[in-house]
Amino acid sequence: MRVTQAIMRFATLLTTAALVAVACSDNTTGIPSGVEIYTAQLNGANEAPTAVTTTATGHAVVTVLGNLVSWKVDIDAAIDSMTAGHIHRHAADSVAGNVQVPFAVTASGIGFTGTAAVGSLTVHDSIVALMRAGRTYVNIHTKKNPGGEIRGTLVKQ
Repeated sequence: MRVTQAIMRFATLLTTAALVAVACSDNTTGIPSGVEIYTAQLNGANEAPTAVTTTATGHAVVTVLGNLVSWKVDIDAAIDSMTAGHIHRHAADSVAGNVQVPFAVTASGIGFTGTAAVGSLTVHDSIVALMRAGRTYVNIHTKKNPGGEIRGTLVKQ
């Protein structure tokens, strides 16, 4: 438990540092040098190969800073019986790709946060290159839709 708490504190510190740096940034994007931010809007229409009818939606933010990948995924309360969430790589259109980053469910049960080093047991070495190439998506699975209920492609900001 202490390791998880330390990771969560580090993720909060990293996010705070990135926000402070953004506030102090003078480049045109407002994102400090060396920080990459990717976002995704999650919904059932994005599920592949077949869209899912659901009122659930979500929003994912993935931040890359050096060798660390941090994520925050917020999912509205309309989702029911969430079982898992991941960052996947796109294999091909309408084909699910391999899991690249597995998420741990938060205490609230309606979102995910975390930070891990690239190359660790939870974050594959190729994840940053895949995100840069537009080849990753976030997928949230439920008991009713085990293949995924809401999904969204990560897009660099």
